[in-house]
Amino acid sequence: MANKHKKGKKNSLSTITMITILVFLIGFGVVAVYQSATNRQDKQTETARTYDIDYTGQPRIGDSNAPVKIMEFADFKCPVCKTFAETVYPRLKKEYIDTGKVQLYFNNYQFIGDDSITAGMAGESVYKQNSEAFWKFYETVLKNQKDETTAWATPEFLLQLIKKEIPEVDVEKVKEDLEKKTYLQEVMEDNSKAENLMIASVPTLVINGKKVENPLDYQALKQMIEEELKNSAK
Repeated sequence: MANKHKKGKKNSLSTITMITILVFLIGFGVVAVYQSATNRQDKQTETARTYDIDYTGQPRIGDSNAPVKIMEFADFKCPVCKTFAETVYPRLKKEYIDTGKVQLYFNNYQFIGDDSITAGMAGESVYKQNSEAFWKFYETVLKNQKDETTAWATPEFLLQLIKKEIPEVDVEKVKEDLEKKTYLQEVMEDNSKAENLMIASVPTLVINGKKVENPLDYQALKQMIEEELKNSAK
């Protein structure tokens, strides 16, 4: 009889354990569904949000009277920024920027490494010398980007690129600016702008105050631009 009671007790405990596990799994499932729904809602809210963008003093390419303004937040060490610059940017430039429909702006969001800041300062120096040359710098640095885990964006590397690819820029002046950290404040102010707007990743594109969900999806980007062009024509 003692053995039976022990076995019965064990079965009872097993039943309780199973019920507890089931309750836990059901509860976990409910939480997971809730979190998933919340994440989707947050993402939709973020996408639908209107961003108050300050374009003052930022590098620009395109007609200043173009009806559509796009701000790109980027880090020169970001691999996805490189992909954007090599695949999306050329199409955007040919189809919309060069035709006077879009003006594209650049805002530093240099946070991957200390050399991200160095690249940002070099970009600011180039921009202050020659605003059009900045976009050559933009393309050249991203094209020659190395592994993001290594500190490759050194003054020596950047100055060599500028000397070779952007001869219209005084490389000695850029060197001096890097040594003196002349434009460190400008880069940090750009970073602060991005942080204040709660920009969570790079690259981030904002079209007339509306965030682009996937900056590498050119068709979706194009659709947003066309909608803004229609709105501007009303």
